[in-house]
Amino acid sequence: MISSILDIGRTEGAQFEQTVNLDLVEYIKKKTNDYRMLSAQKNIIITFFSNVNHLNTSIQVTLFNQILQNFVQNAIKFTPNGKTIKIKLKKIDDKVILNVIDEGIGIDENIDVFAPFKKVGKENGVGLGLYLAKIASDALNAKISIKNREDGKNGAIAKL
Repeated sequence: MISSILDIGRTEGAQFEQTVNLDLVEYIKKKTNDYRMLSAQKNIIITFFSNVNHLNTSIQVTLFNQILQNFVQNAIKFTPNGKTIKIKLKKIDDKVILNVIDEGIGIDENIDVFAPFKKVGKENGVGLGLYLAKIASDALNAKISIKNREDGKNGAIAKL
């Protein structure tokens, strides 16, 4: 819990971080490979898709990473062994949309999962991850949401 509370301070401090120019597609590819080590423990396959080959942008990397990491870690935590997680990056006109789609238990959409100390299910954690992701998305002037899949499959879609 202490570590999570310290993360709040780091996330708030990261709001003042300088932006960095990077290729967001390459960055997410690299992070996806890193997450595969975590997902391998549950035999979960993580894939990354993008509708563009490159997306050069200027972004506060610490804030973006806070969101991506939380989305993926939650997807791994709540997805049963042997299932899949998809990370999708889509550029449409001047909008960039990141989705992390899992095959987990889904969420109770009546609960504000972005509130501090809000826990869902019986999994470990203190309930600060999505709160931190919300702080980070606000600092990036981005919208964040989580909803259940509507394609007839179990799971959730975390969207930035």
